[in-house]
Amino acid sequence: MATFLNGDFSRAAPIVSSFYTIVDTQKHPSEEAIRFLISETTIQETFPKLLKELAKVGMIATAKRSKYESRLMPTLSSSSITAENGIVITISKMASTKPRKYLVYLPAILFAVTLTVVFLDGMIRANDVFAQAFIRDPLLIASVYTMSLMGILGVHEMGHMIANRWHGIKTSWPHFIPLYPGAFIPTLGAVIVSRANMTNRNVLFDVGISGPVAGLIVTIIVSVYGSYTSVLIPADQVEELLGDVQLLKLNTSILMSATNYLVGNEGANGDDVLIMSPVLFAAWVGFFVTFLNLMPAAQLDGGHIVRSTLGVRWHRILTYSSIGVLAGLGYVVMAILVLFIASRAPESTPLDDVSPLSKKRKMLFWVAMALAVLCVPIPQEPFRPLF
Repeated sequence: MATFLNGDFSRAAPIVSSFYTIVDTQKHPSEEAIRFLISETTIQETFPKLLKELAKVGMIATAKRSKYESRLMPTLSSSSITAENGIVITISKMASTKPRKYLVYLPAILFAVTLTVVFLDGMIRANDVFAQAFIRDPLLIASVYTMSLMGILGVHEMGHMIANRWHGIKTSWPHFIPLYPGAFIPTLGAVIVSRANMTNRNVLFDVGISGPVAGLIVTIIVSVYGSYTSVLIPADQVEELLGDVQLLKLNTSILMSATNYLVGNEGANGDDVLIMSPVLFAAWVGFFVTFLNLMPAAQLDGGHIVRSTLGVRWHRILTYSSIGVLAGLGYVVMAILVLFIASRAPESTPLDDVSPLSKKRKMLFWVAMALAVLCVPIPQEPFRPLF
């Protein structure tokens, strides 16, 4: 066996050889790791078992198809081994990721702060005649608004957590990000921190799609109730009333318009215009968050979905295409944010990047992209901000 297989790495070779036929072994050229070229085989079922065995000795593995070149004896060119698209398993030492003690309570603190900020924001939104058209008590309006918005965002994150736990991946509790009462949106949502890498493309896909779908279900329910609590006013009074009570003009998505139609509030469809209640605004935020997260870009949920479905090249293409679409629709700040994320962390790579995505998930990819289109708030004059 090669001399570089010493210390901890000496235990890796027999573990790998117990699952696969090793063709060649070499030290990684730039990292503290070793590479194994294995013979062609299906690794989807065996690779998770390999990860479990390696974890027992404090190591982790990745599997990719890549070019592999090794010269067994430098003086004999006939002794070289070259694989243009071989299955290469790379073994490295597992990094220690013990959370600091003072961070244990951070999710609970952030949740309490965000809950308070959203409730105070609800009190501000409840302080006008349109908000009180169906619910008279401002405290009740603020409470329902808070439950609606936090429910949408919380269920979104719980969807991710359940998918992670289903696949045996430990995660943190959601870290909510508060802004301030009176902001356009009083919170930037939440993030969870995975304490392990995605095992394969199926896992990456499931974790990516679970949050937006879970949050969208709650959003539709909130949208139906929010439409019931909203009012229609004559179109010729809109400009005057918008100035008096400082209401904002918000573009609606196809799904939101559908829920309004279901309730009987078609909105700007003739002589009347729908004025959103605070609850319906929470639903608007939910649709927008779903659209944004399903964009096939960078580290967004949609980025994970497209990375697992179409691979690295199309992930990169669709990332910059999505940035262009966001800018064209007028969401320039979001476009810049996605561009920043893409420059810092362009993609998520599963440990097993060899095994293909399942056929059912490939079909669900198109469903996810369709949901993104249905949830986008459509400007009346798209691409106008570019000119």
